[in-house]
Amino acid sequence: MTAGEYQFSAMLLMALLTLTLAVVLMRREVNGADVKGSGWLLAGGTLLLSIHFYLQHALGFRDAGELHKSVFLNLIFILPAAWLINMSMIFLLRKGEVRLWEWLAGPLVYMVALVILITGKLEVVEWMNLNRANHVVSTLYGITLLLYNALEFIELKRIRQALDNFYDQSMRYRIRWVGVSLRLLALVALSSPITIFFGYKFVLPIFGIIVLVSVYYYVLCFVCFCVSESAYLISVAKEEEEEEERIVLPETQDKHTDNDQSQRVEQAIRKWMEKRGHLKTGITIQNAVEEMQIPRYLLVRWIKGTEYEVFSRWITHLRVEEAKRLLAAHADYSNEAVAYECGFSSRSYFQKIFKEQTGMTPVEYQTKKTHASSS
Repeated sequence: MTAGEYQFSAMLLMALLTLTLAVVLMRREVNGADVKGSGWLLAGGTLLLSIHFYLQHALGFRDAGELHKSVFLNLIFILPAAWLINMSMIFLLRKGEVRLWEWLAGPLVYMVALVILITGKLEVVEWMNLNRANHVVSTLYGITLLLYNALEFIELKRIRQALDNFYDQSMRYRIRWVGVSLRLLALVALSSPITIFFGYKFVLPIFGIIVLVSVYYYVLCFVCFCVSESAYLISVAKEEEEEEERIVLPETQDKHTDNDQSQRVEQAIRKWMEKRGHLKTGITIQNAVEEMQIPRYLLVRWIKGTEYEVFSRWITHLRVEEAKRLLAAHADYSNEAVAYECGFSSRSYFQKIFKEQTGMTPVEYQTKKTHASSS
């Protein structure tokens, strides 16, 4: 494939992704200003990339061997496109609550980059030619994107914590695509200066492929995210976590007060477990504290003091212990029956969690217990 054919194909792909995002975002089913705002920022990024590849194809710098000019054009368009794509991720993870400096950092860096590139192209300064300008801007570009990437990873960690603290089983699979997308965006940020410093001829096509794959994966997963219930589930968990952070915890007077509160929580948990509250499928920490009739912050603090630390791991432990009891007591129970009795959402999820917790499959554990009781 020639450079021109690659650029034309990339232009069509980016245009198609932009159109797909526009169609999806205009659907009524897509709820939430944060999701729509994030989507339009992402669409802006893919549109800029489409224009970039069109100009590369029309001007033909690569085919003419004018690689410095091709890189110059790359930096002019890819830097703002990358900023929009990263801002779309931050906007999504923060539910639209983006700080002012995060909005301004990208445009300010872009303005500085333009000054450097124009200075290098016109050779206003003796020591600054276009080649050196490309090196400086690509490094600046990589550092800026890595900064945004770090902010995104910090926010992703907070969302994972919120999900673990709210739902009765791990919901991290619903945002696994975000982690993969962030790693791909980090790869793009690192690849840019490497491409410029270590030669254009062979590395530049690889960089182009990395950009296309990263953007395509992000857009595809984002579209699936928009039409699924994941956005709603994550939003609920994050809102509850933020509400919890706003609660002013009463200061305990002494160790005696702490012990009284711990005993109160443990007594509420015992009564709740006697009613098999922990075996209900799909419960949240909010459901649990309402049934226990205790403040949420007390249960959160009590769980943090255990080896499980978060609600989902604690509930999973309780369910696995109940599953072990049922498997040992009932040799005729199937995995489906045990999963249902213990509150697991499916047989496959139960089998996966049980193996992780015990090192054995439910069947192996059941067989072991049966042989031990018969001998």
